[in-house]
Amino acid sequence: MAFTFIRLATCALFIGACAIGVSVNAAEIKVFSTPAATAALRAAMPDFERATGHKVAIDFLNIAGTRGRINAGEPFDIAIVSPKAVDDLEQQGKLVKGASLNMGRTGLALVGHKGLARPDIGSVESFRRTLLNARLVAYSATGESGIGFLKVLEKMGISVEMKPRIRSSSNMASVVESGEAEIGITGVGAGLTYTQLEFIGPLPAAVQEYVYMAAGLSSNAKAGEAARSLLQYLGDPAVVRTMSTRGLEPPAAK
Repeated sequence: MAFTFIRLATCALFIGACAIGVSVNAAEIKVFSTPAATAALRAAMPDFERATGHKVAIDFLNIAGTRGRINAGEPFDIAIVSPKAVDDLEQQGKLVKGASLNMGRTGLALVGHKGLARPDIGSVESFRRTLLNARLVAYSATGESGIGFLKVLEKMGISVEMKPRIRSSSNMASVVESGEAEIGITGVGAGLTYTQLEFIGPLPAAVQEYVYMAAGLSSNAKAGEAARSLLQYLGDPAVVRTMSTRGLEPPAAK
């Protein structure tokens, strides 16, 4: 996949340039995004909206849900999904070829029910014990983080032992919030945004799995010019650094 990187020298330069047209060209940019980018986008959007006057409306839903809404013809301007999904949507003519942005990756994290003792996940062995001692671990039935979690169990050689202790759900957070599960697995970027759950931390590096993300421009974008400026903004090095503090690791340097 050939990603396009249109970057300005500094984020400040970008914002200053955009501010010139705030009152004339303001638009609403409709974004479909994987929940894995939630914390990063929430950190990055306020400066963009203030500088440009554009409003960014984001629907966070899993990649399968995004593809379903796109295939159903629902209008949007930008889709933040997996690199493979961007490739597929470009081939289908639903995203503009050559206008995509590699946004990097986020790891998996453990979240827990508030008020319970924080489990130790500082090493692979302590993480293994935490999982095996849990009454129930919740994970996403439809998101990339759920697929990654099953791979983690395979890496650790405990898939069979964990089978009666795990539950997939279309709403992982609610299973943990209700107390049915003590802990849950999600992406770091999503886990940092939960207000009713305790963010425990990312999985140990030796067994970590990642959710990779890319952004593409709709072939039928209603706010095409504004959407292109948002993609440009998201690729700016200063904005990339901001998003990296909220769980979105930047693309590897080439």
